[in-house]
Amino acid sequence: MNLRNSERSRCNEEIRLDALANAAYDYRFLLSRGYSSSILDIVAKHYMLDRYEKMLLFRCVHSLSYVYDTMKKLVVPCVNSLNSSILVIDFFNIVLTVLSIIKSECVFLCDDCLVRDLRGAKIRGDEKALLANVYKIIMDVLSTYRNLFNEVVIIADKNVSHSLDYVKSFSNLLSNNVKNIKVSYILSQTPDSETISMAKHGVVASTDAVIIEKADKVLPLTTMVLWHIGLEPRIDFPKLFGYYCPFCFKKPKMP
Repeated sequence: MNLRNSERSRCNEEIRLDALANAAYDYRFLLSRGYSSSILDIVAKHYMLDRYEKMLLFRCVHSLSYVYDTMKKLVVPCVNSLNSSILVIDFFNIVLTVLSIIKSECVFLCDDCLVRDLRGAKIRGDEKALLANVYKIIMDVLSTYRNLFNEVVIIADKNVSHSLDYVKSFSNLLSNNVKNIKVSYILSQTPDSETISMAKHGVVASTDAVIIEKADKVLPLTTMVLWHIGLEPRIDFPKLFGYYCPFCFKKPKMP
């Protein structure tokens, strides 16, 4: 399910929260009863959701069992101690969401406490100038919680244009600025499989549901970035469903 460029700008318009909330409840109920995600077609038709609203539910609403399992995997810096852990970063997955954050595009706190976006899966030409800022923000967050791990492995899709340049720049920044951390990168033809394999040895930073289901521990890096720079999600799905995520990693407000 993909959105056209004109539909991505839909975020800046009014979202029909009442219809979206009712649809989210129904969709979550049906997923939890064992229906596949294709049931979203029926829910979307019933509530007359447009493509943007439908994509939002597809990305941000999951079955109760998935949410419970994911929440148990989340590494929360104020609670967990993970000395000597390896952090595996799903490079483009994380970078693209942080791009959306710094561009003030809409991002959403999904029901599994991970921040996601609805943008496409490519770095656009006019966004390349923003990558240095993206890398620095991620580095700042990782530096704050560097006691959680002693090694970072960055995994990127080899098939993406300029992927080597992108990942080397990020890797070099971490290596030069985050002390006592070993940093390496892998360019892979099958990055999802590579990430899943590497994640068995440590903690994974990704919002990809397939990767999360296979992982033992998940660092909510996009959520940490959002709170670190003091922004709020366009929609808070956990709050919509009546619960809260562990926000102890939120950057404290200055007096």
